[in-house]
Amino acid sequence: MVTILYYFIFLLPLIAFPMEYVIGRYKIKYSGIFSSLMILGSLVLVILAYLYLLNHSYIYSHYTWFYNINVGIYISHLTVIMAMMVAFMSLMINLFAMFYMKKDPRKNIYFSETSLFIGAMLGLVVSSNLVLFFLFWEIVGLCSYLLIGFWFFKPNAAAAAKKAFIVTRIGDLLFIIGMGVLYTKLISVIPSGISPLSIPYLIDNAKSISVAIGPNVLALATILFLGGAVAKSAQFPLHVWLPDSMEGPTTVSALIHAATMVTAGVYLVARLFPLFYYASSYSLYAVVIIGAFTAFYAGILGIVVNDIKRVLAYSTISQLGYMMAAIGLGGVIGYSGVAFGMYHLVVHAVFKALLFMAAAVILMTLMELRNIKDMGGLFRRMPATAILMLIGALTLAAIPPTAGYFSKGQIISGAYEYFVNSGNIIPWLLLVFGEILTATYTFRMYFLVFLGKPRSKLAEKARDPKLIYLSPLIVLAFLSLTLGIIQKPFYKFIDASVSVYTPPLAIEILPVLFSLIGIGIAYAIYRYNINGHTSISKNPLYRVIKNKFYFDWLYTEIIAERIILPISYIFGAGEREIDNGVDATGRDISDLGSGLRKIETGNIPFYVAFLIIGMVVIFAIIELIGVI
Repeated sequence: MVTILYYFIFLLPLIAFPMEYVIGRYKIKYSGIFSSLMILGSLVLVILAYLYLLNHSYIYSHYTWFYNINVGIYISHLTVIMAMMVAFMSLMINLFAMFYMKKDPRKNIYFSETSLFIGAMLGLVVSSNLVLFFLFWEIVGLCSYLLIGFWFFKPNAAAAAKKAFIVTRIGDLLFIIGMGVLYTKLISVIPSGISPLSIPYLIDNAKSISVAIGPNVLALATILFLGGAVAKSAQFPLHVWLPDSMEGPTTVSALIHAATMVTAGVYLVARLFPLFYYASSYSLYAVVIIGAFTAFYAGILGIVVNDIKRVLAYSTISQLGYMMAAIGLGGVIGYSGVAFGMYHLVVHAVFKALLFMAAAVILMTLMELRNIKDMGGLFRRMPATAILMLIGALTLAAIPPTAGYFSKGQIISGAYEYFVNSGNIIPWLLLVFGEILTATYTFRMYFLVFLGKPRSKLAEKARDPKLIYLSPLIVLAFLSLTLGIIQKPFYKFIDASVSVYTPPLAIEILPVLFSLIGIGIAYAIYRYNINGHTSISKNPLYRVIKNKFYFDWLYTEIIAERIILPISYIFGAGEREIDNGVDATGRDISDLGSGLRKIETGNIPFYVAFLIIGMVVIFAIIELIGVI
C-alpha cells in the first residue's frame, strides 16, 4: 500500500492539468497556485523515496496492462535523483512563472499545459516499462509543441512549434522501432511471465540478453534508442529545433532546457546504459562521439548569435553534448560515466534555469528586446539580476569554485582517462577545446548585456524587479555555488563502484585555463564590437557559421522541399488514382443497379416473358458449349 503512494509523484501534476484550467476560468488571478502545490507534493514524495532508498536498492510496483506488457513504477537510485531534479526545478520555474506570466490573459492555460508537461516528465522518469516510458515520452513532445507555440499568434512561434514537433518525431520513430527490434527478439527467449520491455528486467539481465540475441542485434536496438535521444536532447544532427524553440515564453525555455524534455534523451541512455554496455562496442562509441562533437559544434555556433535566448539555447545543446559524451565514456570507464553525466545534468539544470530566468527578467524590463547588441549598461541599472546572471555564467564556464567546475571538469578528466585506456584522444580534444568556446559565447553575451553604456532607450530605463520575485533565482544561484560539495557523495549514491580519476596536474588545470582564455577572448570581442570596428559579416567563415553551417537550409530547401515533397506528391498522386478508380467502380456499379432497377415494373406478364427469354438464352449457351 505504501508503494502505491509513489504513483502520485506523477499523478499530482496530472491532476493539476484540468484543475488549473477550471480554476483559471473563474479566478484567473489564482492561476499557478494549485499547480505549484501539486508539484511541491511530488517533490515531497520524491524526497520520501530518496530517504527510503538510502537503505534499500529500489522501489518497484507493476500491474499487467495487456498480454505481457507490465506497467508501473521502478524507482532506483538513478531514478530518484532525476525525479528530484525535475520536481525541484519545475517548482522553482513555476513559482517564477507566476510573476512572469501574471499579465497574460491565457495564463491558466499556460499553467494547465505546464502541469501536464511536468507530470509526463515525472511519469517518464519513474516508468517501469519502455512502453509506458514511450507514452509519457510522446506526451512530453506534445506539450513542448503546445508550449513553444503558446503565443501562436506570432508566426515565428507557430513555425517553431511545428519544427520542434516534426524533428523530434524522427527520433520517436527510431525509438519505437528500437522497442520493436528488442521485443521481437526477446519474446522467444525470455522465461514466461516476464515482460520483454520491463526496464528492471532489461538492465538487470543485459549481459544474458546480449548472449541470447547477439551483441550486434542489441547494438542495433540501442543505436535506435540513441536516435530517439539525439532528437529529444537536440544532439547533432537533429539539434536544429532547439534554438527556434526560444519563441515561446522564457519560462517555457527554462522548463524545457533545465527540467524536462531535453534531459529526457540523456536520461534514456543513462537508464538503459547496461544494454549499451553489453552491446557491440560501437554502440557506446557512437554515444561518446555524437556527444563530444555536439558539445564542440554548438559552442562554435553560440559565438555568433546575438539573441540572448538563442545564446543560451546553443549553450544547452553544447552542455547536453557533455552529458551524452560522459555516458558514452562508460564504454571504457564503466558506470562512472553515467554518474559523471548525471551529476552534470543536475548542475546544468540549476544554472541553466538561473540563466533563463535572469534573461526573462531582462526581457520583461526591455519589452522583449532580445538583441544583446542593443542592451549594455545593465549592471548599474539591474545590479541584482546582473550578479545572479554572473553566478550562472561563471558556473556555465566552469570557473572554480562553482558547481560547474566540478561537474564539467570531471567529465573532461574522464575523457582523458578514456584516452589513456583506449588510445582515442578525439573525445578529450573536443570536450577540452569546448571549454574555450563555452566561456567565449557566455561572457560575450554577459559583457554586451551588462557592461558599458546603454545602447538603446529601453536599456536606459531598465530596473530590477522586487527581490521577492527574484527569490527562485537566489536559491538557484546559491546551489550553483555550493553543489560542488556533494560531488563525491552524489557519485556514491548513484553507484558504489564509481571511481573518480585524477589526471596529471597539467591536464587537470587545462580546462580552467581554457575557460579563462575564453573569457579573455570574449572581452576582446566585446571591445571590438563597442568600438565600432568594421563588421566581419563579409568573412566567408563567419557567414558559414552565422548560417549554422546551412543545416536549416539543407533540411528545409533540399531534403523537405526537393526530396520529401516530390516523393509525397508522387505517392499522393498514386493514392488519388487509386481513389478515383475505386470511386469510378462505385459509380459504374451504381449505374448498373439503376439500369437493372428499370426491369422491376411490377407487371406479371412482363416478368413471365423475361423469364422465358432468359431460359432460352441459357439453354442456347448450354447447347453451344456442348454440356448436354
